Amino acid sequence: MKTKIYLIAGLILELGLMISVRSLAAEEFLCSNPVPTAEGPVIGAAEPGVPACVYKGIPYSAPPIGELRWRAPQPALPHSGAFPANTFGASCPQDELLTSGGESAAFSEDCLNLNIWTPQKPGRYPVMVWIHGGAFREGAGTYEMYNGGRLAGERNMVIVTLNYRIGFLGFLALPELAAEDPHGSTGNYGILDQIRALQWVHDNIAGFQGDPGKVTIFGQSAGGMSVCTLLASPLAAGLFHQAIPMSGGCDTSVTLEKGFKQGEKFAADLQCPGEDRLDCLRQKPADALVPKGGNLVLQGISGGGISHSPAIDGYMLLDNPINSLRAGKYNRVPVMLGHTRDEIRLYTLIIPGVSLLSRSTVNKLLHRLLGSKTDQVMALYSYQDFRNPSRLLFAVADDAFIAQGYAAAEALAPQTPVFLYRFDWDQTRFPGKMGSFHGLDIPFVFGAMDLNSRIARILASKKTYDKARPLSEQMMSYYTNFARTGDPNGKGLPAWPAYTLERKDRVYFDLPEIFAAPLSEQEIKRYGFFAKFGLDDLLMEEEE
Repeated sequence: MKTKIYLIAGLILELGLMISVRSLAAEEFLCSNPVPTAEGPVIGAAEPGVPACVYKGIPYSAPPIGELRWRAPQPALPHSGAFPANTFGASCPQDELLTSGGESAAFSEDCLNLNIWTPQKPGRYPVMVWIHGGAFREGAGTYEMYNGGRLAGERNMVIVTLNYRIGFLGFLALPELAAEDPHGSTGNYGILDQIRALQWVHDNIAGFQGDPGKVTIFGQSAGGMSVCTLLASPLAAGLFHQAIPMSGGCDTSVTLEKGFKQGEKFAADLQCPGEDRLDCLRQKPADALVPKGGNLVLQGISGGGISHSPAIDGYMLLDNPINSLRAGKYNRVPVMLGHTRDEIRLYTLIIPGVSLLSRSTVNKLLHRLLGSKTDQVMALYSYQDFRNPSRLLFAVADDAFIAQGYAAAEALAPQTPVFLYRFDWDQTRFPGKMGSFHGLDIPFVFGAMDLNSRIARILASKKTYDKARPLSEQMMSYYTNFARTGDPNGKGLPAWPAYTLERKDRVYFDLPEIFAAPLSEQEIKRYGFFAKFGLDDLLMEEEE
């Protein structure tokens, strides 16, 4: 009898130890444990300050160098042993002087890598894939303000940031490139990189505790335009389940004819004319393919803001994305989109004496930009409503930019859930001059409300950021709720109604409170006018 009692007691003790060990293991996901991927195991590290693991610089594609330059991305190469993912990979080639804050440690064509943050506790979490901006000519997924640690550790998400080819290395279109591609595709290497990264995420993210059936793509500026392009691309079907384009329109693609024209000029400028120009271009060092000198910001403004764009190649992109949205020919997922209130204001600071412009000068500038559309535009505005003439110019530019989001919301609303926002917070050191400028919302979304960044210290004080932190917390909740369910609403948050053609509701992110309201009649008229044109059609009439 005693033997049986001892045996039972021993079994109970052993069972208790097993439960205790399992409970202890369930409390933490060890960053140092190898994570299996198709190319081999990967080892990460703890992200300082938050309960998250980070895996840096994981290749998702073979290096696009040599004969792979200007070809579709190929699967990543296997690596022997465990890959130590403890250092960010190189950024794609670009003008290093224009890189945001000088945050890239190195530049190389071998730049197709991604970074992953995951909670330090076992689970299965929604995935958010960030696509950086930079006018398709600069930027990287490694910038400090894109750190996914807080979203991962505090909001139980898996965050992925990535690099993709930019500039002419990512968007060169030439007839010879189309001829050598099995699908006749050219001009979209950067977008094909993004699709390849999404395929890698689909195949491998489960090992990092991500749910491949719950992937949200989000991006700002050119990253937002990329999100629109992926919405319209048949190649991205099934690779994501929610989409958030931030400050990026769905109308910035170009025809192959225009892409060829730009590509041929590029080849000629590099002294690569004639039948052998493709071989000539592939022999050039990467640095020679990156434009240097001049003011690329001013060049971007004069060219509608974007010097490189995805091309309608009949394979990756069948039509201008806004047309695909209107026709219902897109990847139908819930969409959350919006802009900052003063998108263009920051870029006007580099124009000497812009605040002193007279009415006649503003009229001349508008006519130069808008051509025959000037009178129609001016009928929607009055100088009496603005402190000085330059403010009318800013308003026209902002509305033309924001109208592209309005156009997307109008196209999406009858077919899929869509939520529209505007970011209004502007309490930087220079609110009157900078307003709520292009990109100011990014640190609020990532919870990067600290002074570790040099740019952050220039923009505002620690006291200002501390006051703004509640707005950041609410925005983080909206974004992660949307990534989980396709609806940003949740407990403790001001209600965010979906955008409909009847009410046209928009949420306003600001302090002291977030609120929702329908667009005004004046906004509907202005946005409706600009939405009839792509930015290219609106601003490039003089060139045509």
